[in-house]
Amino acid sequence: MASFALLFNIFICSKTGLAQFQSLKWLENYSNMFSTVNFACISCMALWLVVLMGYTLGKNEKHNPLINVLVTAVLFLVVSNQDNLLGDLGASTLFLAFFVSIVANMIFNRLLKVEKIKIKLPESVPPMIAGGFNALIPAWMTITLFGVTGGILYGMTGLYMNNIIYSVIQVPFNQVVGSQLGVSIIVLLSQLLWWTDIHGHMAMNVIAKPVRTAALATNIALVASGALPTEFYTLAYVHLFTNLGGSGIVISLALAIMVFSKRQEYKEVTKLSMIPLICGISEPMVFGLPIMLNPVFLIPFVAVSLITANIGYYAITSGFLTASYVESIAGMPMFIQQFLAFSGQWQALFLTVVVVVVGFVIYAPFVIMSNKINPELSSESKENH
Repeated sequence: MASFALLFNIFICSKTGLAQFQSLKWLENYSNMFSTVNFACISCMALWLVVLMGYTLGKNEKHNPLINVLVTAVLFLVVSNQDNLLGDLGASTLFLAFFVSIVANMIFNRLLKVEKIKIKLPESVPPMIAGGFNALIPAWMTITLFGVTGGILYGMTGLYMNNIIYSVIQVPFNQVVGSQLGVSIIVLLSQLLWWTDIHGHMAMNVIAKPVRTAALATNIALVASGALPTEFYTLAYVHLFTNLGGSGIVISLALAIMVFSKRQEYKEVTKLSMIPLICGISEPMVFGLPIMLNPVFLIPFVAVSLITANIGYYAITSGFLTASYVESIAGMPMFIQQFLAFSGQWQALFLTVVVVVVGFVIYAPFVIMSNKINPELSSESKENH
């Protein structure tokens, strides 16, 4: 929502959009209706993350999740920067949001199970009301613990907890994971996990998604201020350079199979998988071909994504392709997805073709090798029989 609001603001209300024309200059006066959406979504994202995590963690423990939401949100604000509270609810406090949500709910949920600190009420009191009273002492204890801890840290360092976590953990972590080497390692591990029957993209999201979210927020803020986006590692980057046509750029393998494979079962699986691949869904090929635990395709399955990931890195850092400041939507058809995610840049369409071609060239020799390793399974062998 925020990224699209920013796009509308740029294309409609800015001096480089429709508002540049004298007859439409009045559109500048309505920029606020888009900038407020951007602020609420991006500049407050850590607060919404706290709310969602508090609700989920409370629901998992079969408590009233709204109480967990309230306690988690209060604790997040308790340890945040009191001097700039409104300005520190965005990407800079994402790690604090994760930390507070997990630790606070772990402590609060355990205290809720301690019978001795529950307020005893008559059985005639409705369970919903009794549950609220039973949460009072655990909530007070948890909030006090965080308040004292945050106060001690501030007294010793002069810094609030979010400033400490941001400087000591989040910035170094984002710099490492969001670097060329860090992204390459994530891609390598993701592909190896896929090959061993584990959803690599989802498994590595634990590390990668917070970094990508922070990168997108930084890019949006830069563009909103009139500067160019600088962070290359966003979800749009992933959808173009590492997961185009499925993880491992599997659509290139599908094209190579249609051209070079003599194995009829490979071609049948590829035909059935083509539409999902166009929408970035690789599971039919990974598990149907299979690529999983298939030694023939291990090397290209890993190598293609590594190579195209680095192509993407140099394309963005060289200035050929401007980094994305729009959230990429999973499941959209190829070309449309890249065109929208990179704000209508023709370079994104060109690089989509480049990535597919590079993958095709790398996969082709291994498809030909699969014909030679299993000649009895090829269509020619079947015809001989």
